[in-house]
Amino acid sequence: MDHHYDIAIIGMGCAGSHVVQELLRRKTNLKVVVIDDFKANSLEKTWSYWEQGKGLWDHLISHSWDKGSFIMPHDFIHLDLDGYVYKTIESRDFIAFAKAKLQQHPNFQLLEEKVQKVYGNKVQQIECDHSRITADLVLDSRIDKAFFTDTQAITLLQHFKGWVIKTEQPVFNPEEFVMMDYRLRDLGTTSFTYILPYSKTEALVEFTYFSKDVVSDETYDRYLKEYISDFLKIENYSVEKTEQGIIPMSTYKFEQHHKKNIFKIGTAGGWVKPSTGYSFKMSEKKAAQLVDNILSDRDINHGMISKKFRFYDEIMLDVLHGDNDRGARVFHTLYKKNKIKRIFAFLDEETSFVQELSIMLPMTSKPFLSAFFKRLF
Repeated sequence: MDHHYDIAIIGMGCAGSHVVQELLRRKTNLKVVVIDDFKANSLEKTWSYWEQGKGLWDHLISHSWDKGSFIMPHDFIHLDLDGYVYKTIESRDFIAFAKAKLQQHPNFQLLEEKVQKVYGNKVQQIECDHSRITADLVLDSRIDKAFFTDTQAITLLQHFKGWVIKTEQPVFNPEEFVMMDYRLRDLGTTSFTYILPYSKTEALVEFTYFSKDVVSDETYDRYLKEYISDFLKIENYSVEKTEQGIIPMSTYKFEQHHKKNIFKIGTAGGWVKPSTGYSFKMSEKKAAQLVDNILSDRDINHGMISKKFRFYDEIMLDVLHGDNDRGARVFHTLYKKNKIKRIFAFLDEETSFVQELSIMLPMTSKPFLSAFFKRLF
């Protein structure tokens, strides 16, 4: 194998796979190596996202919905996605597809090892388990250790446990997913149930938190059992699969860890939407911008961060961090006062300032004003 590359991509999870496929789509002649030992749990995840109509990955998605719901103890909001489609894709399928594509290209190399060390100045030296290579540019998906000890940024965790359950009798409406159901909550926290119905007798039922601290497995299990029993009214079911995860939602400036010829991508680069924890579609957009910057010989940071939307995310996190019990009310107002089409566009960072004002004004309260002026000054 060659030992010097134009680009080395460390990690082939969500972000790395998007970057690989964007480079392949652009038909570049750059020599690229992708390094991953594929021992992380990224191969056993369900990634969900929304987009308008058809998308690049429709041949890989496992399920999709054009209707949803948002549920409170006193309110049920039907969500007609109005041209948007909510889609889910298995991480193993997406990564396998990207892996197969790169292995077909003569300029792309896959190195199934773990990176031990990256160093250098103009040219980066990369030491792996059994190999040593060099690259002009390193795209690194490993989160810098400084994030885990930081005390300045506001950080919440989206943490969850879900069961794919099968029932004996038809229970679910496979045409409609549940975005958030706040009828069952861990009091004092922003916590809710999320449901992806795969058929009338099978669904992913997930109990999710946006909170400062994770909880025990027993806590997730207790709420899942209670929801299935008391709200879905299901007595007999089998658990076919368990999925669990922790996603940082943070005001942390991940870009501070960009170095000369080393650029952080994915969660490590701040590609997770701070106020929602969604990353799949955001990674697709960031990967496209990043590759365009590289091939156009622009500043690699060009267009990668929207200061305006970062400001909005920081306000939301400040509010939820200061009063984590407020989340149900905040999200209820958001979904009650806005059409889902505008919410999705806002979360995709594709709205105008006038549209953003119409979204934020109904949510104005003392905590939001306090967070606004704190961030402003």
